[in-house]
Amino acid sequence: MSQKSRSLTIDAIKGAAILLVMAGHVLVWNHMEDGIIYDVIKVIQMPLFILVSGYLCGMGRKISILSEYGAKVKKRALSYLTPFLFWIILQHPLHPVSNIIETLFGLDKGLWFLMTLFILTLMVYTAELAGAAAGRRFGALCGKMMFWAVYLGMTAVVVLETLLGVEFLSPGLTRLYLPFYLVGYLAGEQKERLRNLPEMMKNAGGALALIGLLAMAVLLDLQDVSTLILLGRQILASFLGCAAVCWLLTRCGPNRFKKFLAWVGGYTLEIYVVHFHFATVLNRGQVYAQYSAGWFLFVTASFIAMSAITAAIIAVTKRIRLLDFLLYGKWPADGRFFGKAKE
Repeated sequence: MSQKSRSLTIDAIKGAAILLVMAGHVLVWNHMEDGIIYDVIKVIQMPLFILVSGYLCGMGRKISILSEYGAKVKKRALSYLTPFLFWIILQHPLHPVSNIIETLFGLDKGLWFLMTLFILTLMVYTAELAGAAAGRRFGALCGKMMFWAVYLGMTAVVVLETLLGVEFLSPGLTRLYLPFYLVGYLAGEQKERLRNLPEMMKNAGGALALIGLLAMAVLLDLQDVSTLILLGRQILASFLGCAAVCWLLTRCGPNRFKKFLAWVGGYTLEIYVVHFHFATVLNRGQVYAQYSAGWFLFVTASFIAMSAITAAIIAVTKRIRLLDFLLYGKWPADGRFFGKAKE
């Protein structure tokens, strides 16, 4: 598979993930969750996003010196934390500071995904820096050991925070999604080995993952995470779903559908921060029988309406550089927020 084809597949996976997020929000915000379709969407959507983010981090250039660490952390902070904070201010202009503080102690009141992803990325960057420093002084093996010592140490802190009931930065979210980021990161590091696996093995694994996910969604309540065993069951379903989606899109050639998903995948952050505000735009309080024609028609119409409004807002706001940065964390390539870009 060529680099261009791999990039197309990664973007297509991101596109599929954001479409699942949108569909899930239509169901949730209109109180139309079901026990099969929504279960499948729920266990895949955000874990897939986190896994792909970890994969991209793993396949990227590793941090080796402090200046690289500072530059990368700054870049991620601008990309993730700017929209995280600005959307709180935009929604609560009269009391921005108090609402920012409130959200920091309950990330799910805001764009939690951005802060959680920043924390997960920061953990890896910090471990990479420590590993590189140890590697230069004591050798590659010690560098790898230091990486894992620092990373597992930070993981232990996150787990301890959840056990102690710490609410600042919602460590429970970090703990929940850390396995997906880590697996994605390791997969990114070993991308060539994964690519060279026998096709029969990859096809068998992908097919089994898809069958396993569907069986679990039909037979089990995947939203019940009241015990550690049930939480583990949901995480297993999430990994199966992520593997199935990645397999299906890897097997899919560069056709129009895949190219469309890849195009959507280029705007995942923009779509993520805008779309859910319009999930109930068609809701007039009418109740539909689950899986009835009206149920499917309403969900479809709501998805289309939400998508159209979201696309229009993104198209307009991205023309204004300052808004593109504040709303979506996109720093101008030439560093200028006003005036024409340099040719």
